[in-house]
Amino acid sequence: MSTLEFSAAAKERLEWLRTRYPKEHQRALILPVLSMAQREFGWVGPEVVHFVAAQIPVPAIQVEEVATFYTMYNKQPIGRWHLQVCHNLSCSLMGAEIVLEHVEKKLGIARGETTEDGEFTLIGAECLGSCGTAPMMQVNDHYHENLSLQDVDDLLEKLRATPDQEANPADLPFGCGSGPSRALPRDGARLEAGRAVHVPHHGETPVTHEVAERPKEAAGQPVTDAWTPQGMAQ
Repeated sequence: MSTLEFSAAAKERLEWLRTRYPKEHQRALILPVLSMAQREFGWVGPEVVHFVAAQIPVPAIQVEEVATFYTMYNKQPIGRWHLQVCHNLSCSLMGAEIVLEHVEKKLGIARGETTEDGEFTLIGAECLGSCGTAPMMQVNDHYHENLSLQDVDDLLEKLRATPDQEANPADLPFGCGSGPSRALPRDGARLEAGRAVHVPHHGETPVTHEVAERPKEAAGQPVTDAWTPQGMAQ
């Protein structure tokens, strides 16, 4: 029998989610409930799969099918910082492989591995939808874009020096953070680099921070200030 248990906030959200789908289509709860479980328990192992199946309820094989199909579900324990370097077409053209190899050398691990101290897990990710700001990586729930190798070095140092942020149990069902104690400091506030999107409680207004965009031509007139390439594009 499973010893896992959702927090009070997660239980409340689960009951709210049930009302969003017809009774005959409760299988649709698998995605959001798996996401809640990962935020509360850190990763999606066999015990979590059976726990989620019992909560909905659906056969465990249906949860397993979903958990093994989507890459955002971690099927094994991950480090405190989950480095997901996009290596799809746009990012590859802008130097993603160079970034990946640099991180591997810097941390002494290969893709799919975790550092011995449990600080970092590195993977190569498929498209993360940030093609216009390549190369980029997602760290836990945060995007860091227009990366140069110096940006990567600075980011790794910053992450390693950041102490654990004790997660507010009421926030775990909604984000941020890929699991307990994995929130960047001042979630929802502007970061020194990259972009953060805070996923708030249901009904609240999202807090987003926009990154600088390439200036556009106005009324057919060229812009007066030339756009300066950033990151690996330099």
